[in-house]
Amino acid sequence: MNNRVLRQLSQLAITVFGIVTVTFFLVRTIPGDPAQYMLGDYATDEALAMLRAQLGLDRPLHVQYGLYVMRAFTGDFGFSIVTGRPALGEILQSLPASAALAFAGLAIAVVIGIPLGILTAERQGSWTDLLIMVVALLGISFPVFWLGLASVLLFSQELQWFPALGASSGGGILDELHHLVLPAGVLGVSVAAYITRLTRSAMLEVLGQDYIRVARAMGVPERRVVWRLGLKNALVPILAIIGVTFAWSLGSAILIEVVFSRPGIGSMILKAVSARDYQLVQAGVLVLAVAVVLVNSVLDLAYGLADPRLSGR
Repeated sequence: MNNRVLRQLSQLAITVFGIVTVTFFLVRTIPGDPAQYMLGDYATDEALAMLRAQLGLDRPLHVQYGLYVMRAFTGDFGFSIVTGRPALGEILQSLPASAALAFAGLAIAVVIGIPLGILTAERQGSWTDLLIMVVALLGISFPVFWLGLASVLLFSQELQWFPALGASSGGGILDELHHLVLPAGVLGVSVAAYITRLTRSAMLEVLGQDYIRVARAMGVPERRVVWRLGLKNALVPILAIIGVTFAWSLGSAILIEVVFSRPGIGSMILKAVSARDYQLVQAGVLVLAVAVVLVNSVLDLAYGLADPRLSGR
């Protein structure tokens, strides 16, 4: 188990370093000049040159990268050129809102997707299987932002059940949940389509094993075969499915924040890209990537609890 933890930590460190590197060079492909954005279109060449020197943008790219890496490992991602505050602090301040949306959407997706995936595997080839798979295919086909806009029109404009935009402004926990239900529901339904299809595939593979046939031949009730033997042995791939879909859930949460005008990392990164705010974009992408890697690492460690045979690998 200790070796497994050390391996996970080393993989985490390598992944984070790769993300830091890719993010640094990727954001610098964004057209535009941060100094020009800050000073405006009528700034003089002397003022632009002075500001670029203050921001370190006049140095060679490899020098900027070396300084960025050294500072990043100490938690220093520089200051946002828009707000003037530490970039990492700005991102961490927005993290709870994005995390609440992502985890709420993922929880809804798991509650919907896993039972439906098991049900379709249990009734493979039936009308129930066909209907659920068609609905799941439609859920995958429609972009999450389209579902968000459609839900706003239906549940906010027509039925007026939920607020259309924004988040709670100090109205208490019930008000926060009221604002969260619709965006989390849209996110959950979208992600549930993936979980349903992948869970079905995992369950069908397990239900095709010899020990399942033996259990059925011995007269074990079908429900026990599927929900006890099948689900228990499909738990590891299902955990892997949850880890994969968490990344999708977090990425879709960024779009949901934009559609519903919710505060969070997604809307902040979008504004930072428009402003060529390198520091804020780098810090935001890194925090999102580390969150995905950490969740997948925790789930990878959980594989050993679900299947002790994996703990020694």
